[in-house]
Amino acid sequence: MKTYRVAICFEEGVTVRVKAETVEDAERKAYELAEEFGGSVYPSKYNQDCVHRDYFTQDAEEIK
Repeated sequence: MKTYRVAICFEEGVTVRVKAETVEDAERKAYELAEEFGGSVYPSKYNQDCVHRDYFTQDAEEIK
């Protein structure tokens, strides 16, 4: 059997709960979370809820 390296690409939509003074502050904090944690899983204190997830594979390459 051969070995392949395959990219799995995700597009996700999640909601998180943040404490903020304004809408703009809440959005800034959400961006900071996305930059720090990079996607799929956030610490439980943010009460994450996945609202959609699309995925596809790309660039399958045999590893020799």
